Amino acid sequence: MISLNKIFYGLFILMLVAGIYTYQLMWFKSSDELITLLLALLCVLDILSNKNHRRYKGLFWIVGIMTFYLLYSLVGVHYNTPKAIFYDFFIQIKPFIAFYVAYAMGVRFTGAQKLFLKKLCVVLSVVMLGIILVGIGEDFFFHVAYYGIISTVLFLIYYYCSCQKMSRKDKIIMLFILSVGFFSTRSKFYGFYVVALYLFLWYKPGQLSKVKLKQWVMMALVFCGVLYVAWDKINYYFISSGLFSGEENMDESFARAALYIRAPQALMDHFFLGSGLASYATYSSGIIGYSLLYKEYNLDEVWGLLEGDCPFVSDTYFPELVQFGMVGIVLFFYFWIWVYKKLKIIIGSPYAVHLHKIGLMIILFIFIESVAGSAFLQGSGIIVMILLGFVVRDISVIREKETRVSKEAMVKK
Repeated sequence: MISLNKIFYGLFILMLVAGIYTYQLMWFKSSDELITLLLALLCVLDILSNKNHRRYKGLFWIVGIMTFYLLYSLVGVHYNTPKAIFYDFFIQIKPFIAFYVAYAMGVRFTGAQKLFLKKLCVVLSVVMLGIILVGIGEDFFFHVAYYGIISTVLFLIYYYCSCQKMSRKDKIIMLFILSVGFFSTRSKFYGFYVVALYLFLWYKPGQLSKVKLKQWVMMALVFCGVLYVAWDKINYYFISSGLFSGEENMDESFARAALYIRAPQALMDHFFLGSGLASYATYSSGIIGYSLLYKEYNLDEVWGLLEGDCPFVSDTYFPELVQFGMVGIVLFFYFWIWVYKKLKIIIGSPYAVHLHKIGLMIILFIFIESVAGSAFLQGSGIIVMILLGFVVRDISVIREKETRVSKEAMVKK
């Protein structure tokens, strides 16, 4: 048997430091792609050396589906160059490789490794706060939005490494780490913070099945809090942009919102299998090669989406689901429903409850970021998908143990 724990652990730290924290300072901008590729190679090594191919059934399905879309994009539709299509293929598959490798490989961080990760998260958070306070935050992290993303990632890593035995000190440190993200001044982070705080401090699994008036009031307040802090973005992307009003005001102030406005029409025109890879709302569709689809919907006239000058082409995730049509959209949400079902817990041990909460927070983070960002496909998305793979696997182990103990108890009776 080949032990892959140390290699995986090293790649995890490398992704955190080089793929997220110092990413904007590096001349090499494909570190997250390279690390994901190395994770995939680890997966191949595990399959060949340890004969664990049955564990990777989900990954094989993902690779098969994405390979079909790759061939469909190359042969069935012709909106971009083969180079752009292949590039987009790997970008789109990255987070799913990360999830299934973490879920199926069976690696586990030791207590010493988790302790080091906790200390590293604290150091990185303190250093980031110092960099922000001295006024060079945007020079180091490129954009204030990354303060919130990095703080969330550090918070989730620290939470996962502490959930087996959590002290009051751990809780205080976690709240500090997450609160550094307030310097991002992004409403999407504020929305995540409000819900994460509720999940972390007050939420209990199964609470919705026996909700009392007090809990309804609490949830209503949380919802209103999220709506309040996120209203600017909701108004910007879905109301002022004309998406819900029937208007199509696509001047230069609505470059990102324009992708939402045209998405329904693009989906209806390519309803079943979509417009193909590297065709809509992705980095590959504007930077690697310029999609011909933009000219069909006059998006090539919108500032920020111009050919040769499209800095906002990949600043959102959900519109790019147009590339996969209804078949892909159904499969995408089926995956998340499957994950959510896997997060359900049978027993109420503190460890299981914490794992459940971490899983919910990761899903929440991904979906909020996907409204007005593409963090899901970047280093931050890769590392939280690794954590999600760990969480789903750990809960599955707890569930299996509980089932086995119940069966043994029944036999004894």
